[in-house]
Amino acid sequence: MITRIIPFIGKMDSQVRLPVISLFLIAVIAIHPVFYSCSDKAIGADGTVIAEFEWNGKQHITLEEMQQEISELPEYKQRQYQDKEGLETYMLLMAESRLILNLARDQKLNEDPEILKKVQDYLHELMVKRITTQEVDDKLVLTEQDYLAHYEAHKEDYVRPAQVRLMCITMTDKVRADETYAQIQEGRDIAELAQELSDKGELVGPGANPASPGDTDYISRESFPAGTEPFLDAAFAAEIGTLHEGVIEVDVQGQKYYMIFRKDEARDAYQKPFEEEDVRRNVERKVEREKRQALMDEWILHLRERAEVKTYMDRIPEAPAEDESEVEEAPDEAQPEE
Repeated sequence: MITRIIPFIGKMDSQVRLPVISLFLIAVIAIHPVFYSCSDKAIGADGTVIAEFEWNGKQHITLEEMQQEISELPEYKQRQYQDKEGLETYMLLMAESRLILNLARDQKLNEDPEILKKVQDYLHELMVKRITTQEVDDKLVLTEQDYLAHYEAHKEDYVRPAQVRLMCITMTDKVRADETYAQIQEGRDIAELAQELSDKGELVGPGANPASPGDTDYISRESFPAGTEPFLDAAFAAEIGTLHEGVIEVDVQGQKYYMIFRKDEARDAYQKPFEEEDVRRNVERKVEREKRQALMDEWILHLRERAEVKTYMDRIPEAPAEDESEVEEAPDEAQPEE
């Protein structure tokens, strides 16, 4: 029976962890024991009784109660209990959940300080969420003018930089790179060589995508880390359709790479318009976040002023200083054994 009820409790609120829900329900028993009391004549008095059991007196569940609970579930879970079989399953789970809650109350878990503390914390969390929704989220107004103003003020954030597309071979072996360049000079096609080297697992970095060996797709100057400037400078300066003369050597964090490329395409920097889907979505998200934060800051400031908040920073103790002897000995402890 317990194994059947645990998933039921989990179904009651997909956004709350199981322990929190369980503790919250137990707290309800502690605060409002009449809900589960055999002496309460209200439960079921005006509804259709679909289940009843004996636990310190007769208790029952009504059809209306079950329908109400199901209506409060997420839609995808409501679909599980639409037919008669589903409703029967939910009815049994409701009964089992109440049996477990009654047992918990018999064992005084509704008086357990740790449980009540967690329930109180959860209650506070719900209250803060609700009041924040009322005072901030419900007052948040976003207009088309807000979006356009943000876009105009931050147009530089929505510029696609100048880009080039290369057929590129990148290797870590200088000898192999020189041999490959010589083959191209003798008439071999760089794309064919890129495919052969990819099949052998010799390509790295730009052009190493096994799905399209040699093709860098469009890259900008921001596409690669420090150390690749000689390659990027050459790539942007080259003429379209021409093979760069010689093998370019770059050093990235101590690792040398050898690069051969032909420039296939180029496109200038481009100002993305506000109407582009990704631009508009980004603007809307940023404006909403900024305006919400502004409302939140204004609200919190009002609360502080209303309560005449005073802070005493000098009363907060400094962090304890580290023991210098321990700091000095730390490197010795990390040395491997000889």
